[in-house]
Amino acid sequence: NKRMNATETIKKLDKKIKKWISNWVSTPTPRELFLVEPMSAFTNYLNGQDISYTLGDQSENLATWHLINYENTAFKGEPNYEELSYATFHYGQMLEIKKSLADIDSGGSILLPVSALSFSLAAISGWKNECAARFNILKTGLDSPLLHLQKNEKHDAGKLFRHFWFLLELYARSIGQHIDTSLYSYPTKISPYDRVLQNWDTSDQAVLQDLISQMADFHLSQTLTTEHDDVLEFDYEERMLFPYEILAFLKIREWANLNNPTTFDHPLMQHPLAKNPPTLNIPNIHLFKDVTDKLKKELSLKK
Repeated sequence: NKRMNATETIKKLDKKIKKWISNWVSTPTPRELFLVEPMSAFTNYLNGQDISYTLGDQSENLATWHLINYENTAFKGEPNYEELSYATFHYGQMLEIKKSLADIDSGGSILLPVSALSFSLAAISGWKNECAARFNILKTGLDSPLLHLQKNEKHDAGKLFRHFWFLLELYARSIGQHIDTSLYSYPTKISPYDRVLQNWDTSDQAVLQDLISQMADFHLSQTLTTEHDDVLEFDYEERMLFPYEILAFLKIREWANLNNPTTFDHPLMQHPLAKNPPTLNIPNIHLFKDVTDKLKKELSLKK
């Protein structure tokens, strides 16, 4: 019975990840690498150090720090949404910085699952304009060094992460756009997302529950390493029980004035990390705005 297996898998993962996260947030090394170093890098950059090419990665590190701290509180049943809003903010900052670097072809590439997470978090946080901005960055990034997915390359990067394409195509449909995926390196099969895309705007709640359960099963199946070195879509601890792609799907439906279930059949969707928060405040932090502004100015001179 698939559902029973899902419950077992979640139990195991839950135990493992709780332990991993509480170690992570309380150990000096992650704090040093993911909080202290990024913060001093931003300050050093503003004070004239020539480290612009590292800033995208530093933003991503800072975002990871806040995301894992958010999950630590959510696991305990007391989600600190301020941590989530910081995570969302810094994933956006990372996208912007890497886009600016990619535009002048000086580094600035980004991995597909990280792009998908960054985009999803903007939806999950309820930041509609920000979500649109991130979609545009990723859509133009398909053809730039940012994602570099044009077909003529001898690479398969675009074939690996179905949920990246799902989110991009879903959002495009929701705003009446179309992405011609035949131009890009693209997965040979995209199930279960093909069915979800066909029915993304269904008002049939039974169909919707079924689609969500299929996505949740796929999410779980992509967390645990199988014997033959597969690349898995959700194999980082902080993504294993956080169905961000499903939460983003629900939010995009909500923005299209469609009704979503209030309870879910699938056990993954009953996990504390599987909740869409109320709309979060966008942090307004001068330090980070100054960094992004300075970088854009500098790079526009290099164009």
